[in-house]
Amino acid sequence: MARVFAIGDIHGSKVALATLIDGIQPTFDDTLIFLGDYVNRGDDSKGVLDILMNLSDICQTVFIMGNHELIMLAGLKYKDDFEFWLKVGGDKTLQSFNLMPMRSECLHLPFNYVGFLNKTVDYHETEDFIFCHASIYPYLPMDKQNDYALRWRTLENDHVAHVSGKTVICGHTEQRDGQVLFQNGIICIDTWAYGDGCLTAIEVNGKKLYQADNDGDFYVTDVSNFF
Repeated sequence: MARVFAIGDIHGSKVALATLIDGIQPTFDDTLIFLGDYVNRGDDSKGVLDILMNLSDICQTVFIMGNHELIMLAGLKYKDDFEFWLKVGGDKTLQSFNLMPMRSECLHLPFNYVGFLNKTVDYHETEDFIFCHASIYPYLPMDKQNDYALRWRTLENDHVAHVSGKTVICGHTEQRDGQVLFQNGIICIDTWAYGDGCLTAIEVNGKKLYQADNDGDFYVTDVSNFF
């Protein structure tokens, strides 16, 4: 049976990503849905992008734009945005390309990486699930969500189920204990991959969690009781 996975915020954590992909062992019929924030903060954003850009050769892929992709693309264009990008980890992203954290160095960033980021989508929706980066407004349909909701809105304690009745799977709001948050029809799988947490994938049709950390450790957990 074809499997469907959602994968949380990576933030330059190449070892965790490579370990996770090796553990999942995706086939061409499987679909991997990445929820955004591939770059910044971690040590190897280039390595992460290299892995992601080659995944379409082995499985089906969906790449959603996170706020850090938005920040990077703006930083490549505008001086003021460049300074902000550096403050939120853009320096490490440039260094992963062997570039100095200077605006003039952006000219040497290979265009295929920028093109990949520009092609990322706002969200992905199926019959039962909504996959997005940030915590969308629960009372608005997807075609009415704004940029803030899709990229920046953090998960609120009083979050209620989405008006569509679908389960929302998102990232963006860091769960620094490394534990996935299941709350009122929303599942948050940003488990602080670039810090002391791990990178999480959730298999939505198999109801399992796959997690890997930057030491190369890998874990699988049954979460069928949470669906």
